[in-house]
Amino acid sequence: MKSKSADTWKQFGKEDPYYGVLSDQKYKSEYITAEDLKEFFATGEEYVAQTLQRIKHQYQSDLSSSAILDFGCGVGRLAIPFSFVTNKKTLGIDVSSEILEKAKFHALEMNADKVEFLLSVGKILPETGLFDFINSYIVLQHIETAIGMNILHQLLGKLKIGGIIQVQATYANNWPKLKYYHYYLRSKNSLYNFVYSSLKNRKLKAEPMMQMNPYDPAALFRLFSKYSNSVHVEFTGHTGFLGASYMFKREF
Repeated sequence: MKSKSADTWKQFGKEDPYYGVLSDQKYKSEYITAEDLKEFFATGEEYVAQTLQRIKHQYQSDLSSSAILDFGCGVGRLAIPFSFVTNKKTLGIDVSSEILEKAKFHALEMNADKVEFLLSVGKILPETGLFDFINSYIVLQHIETAIGMNILHQLLGKLKIGGIIQVQATYANNWPKLKYYHYYLRSKNSLYNFVYSSLKNRKLKAEPMMQMNPYDPAALFRLFSKYSNSVHVEFTGHTGFLGASYMFKREF
């Protein structure tokens, strides 16, 4: 199965690497300012702080001596602040080489010397060591479900016994049917998207469309049950798409 979602993300990497992560117009390449960029990375710092609070509450622990993996790291919005809370290495993985170049630039700019970035090619994750903490946020939803489930299985194989994983995935949406069907066609049908984009923008070019793929919570729990007897769940919502953040400590 060819991953159309990976091709789309690579296009965002070339044209709109920040807007591809947070779909606010101010983060588009033609509009983003230095202040916007500062705000963009501040959202990552807030996410890391919330994650640390969740880990402390659930497991009376922290990440100060944890090897960390951030899957779908993009420009380093989360990987870089995660690297500041541990005395070990943080690794960010992404499928876009252009985006990883920006991540490396931002890491250097922020003096983040304990973070590294690795390109993932195809559906098999690159060889790495094992990790104490694995994170993936607003990433799986953009990957075809069958491929994403396989990647999630690989990520779990990289988690140490006693390590913690936190992943987010969508399961449904509350959009009106006609609006969602239009979005679905644009994200899944290249010809439909090309025609619509060309008419909308009055030039013959298709806008990149990020997929929003649902993950059945029952299927996720079946997978998670192979690694832990307990899963902490917090619901998420982004522009009408309903999801959940799953966190658990690997027991076996």
